[in-house]
Amino acid sequence: MNGKLSRRVLARAIAQKLVDEPNRRKHWLKLLAAYMVDHKMTDNVELLAKDIIREVFALNGELLVSATTARPLTDSLRKDLMHILRQATGAKQVVLDEHVDPAIIGGFVAQTPDAEFDASVRTTLQKLATIK
Repeated sequence: MNGKLSRRVLARAIAQKLVDEPNRRKHWLKLLAAYMVDHKMTDNVELLAKDIIREVFALNGELLVSATTARPLTDSLRKDLMHILRQATGAKQVVLDEHVDPAIIGGFVAQTPDAEFDASVRTTLQKLATIK
C-alpha cells in the first residue's frame, strides 16, 4: 500500500502488535517512528500515542478513566463508580486516574479517551445560570 494510513488505523495496528508480541515492542515502535517520519506525521505524535494507549486498553478489556471529584473518593464511591463505568462500557476492568478539584463543588467528571461525562455541581450551576 503506497498511501498514508489514517492515525486511527495505524494506532489499531500498532496496538495489536504491541499486545500480540510484547517481546518485540521496541521493534514495532521503531517501525512506527520511521513510518511517521517518512509520511510527515510527526506533528501527530501525541494524538497517535493517546490513540495507541486507548487501543491497548481496549484490546485488554480495560478502560482508562480520569475521574475528578471535589473531595477524595471513598472506597465505597470508588467501587460504585467503577461498577457503573464497567456496565456502561462493557469493560472488564476500569483503571481510575483520580484527581481532586474543589472547584467542581460536588459530583464528578469522568473522562475516557473517547468521551467525557460531567456530573459536577459546577457545570450544573453554570447551565442553570444560562437559562433565561
